[in-house]
Amino acid sequence: MDQKGITKRQFWIQMIPAFFYILLAGFWIANGILDGETIQWVLGSIFLVLSITMVIHLIIQRKHHLIEDAQLDEMAARNMKDGMKGMGIFYGIITVAFLVAFGLAALLS
Repeated sequence: MDQKGITKRQFWIQMIPAFFYILLAGFWIANGILDGETIQWVLGSIFLVLSITMVIHLIIQRKHHLIEDAQLDEMAARNMKDGMKGMGIFYGIITVAFLVAFGLAALLS
């Protein structure tokens, strides 16, 4: 399905990572300046510009291509919840595997 528009819930689902990216870029810039590492604050600045561009694009997309569809909103929320559950299960399995591996290594050493 090729759509230009974006629903309100899709907008906020995509804005949350964008705000996180802006915070991360700010951290890279500050850390690079404090440590005196030029490459880190330069990459942080590039990442900040790209993140702000993403936010501006989302705002423009929401403003000019507004979609009010309750079914699409529900589908976006369901996909987000399913994705979060899947990531939780995946990282839970990895955590348990590491705990078992380190536990066995400690017992056998």
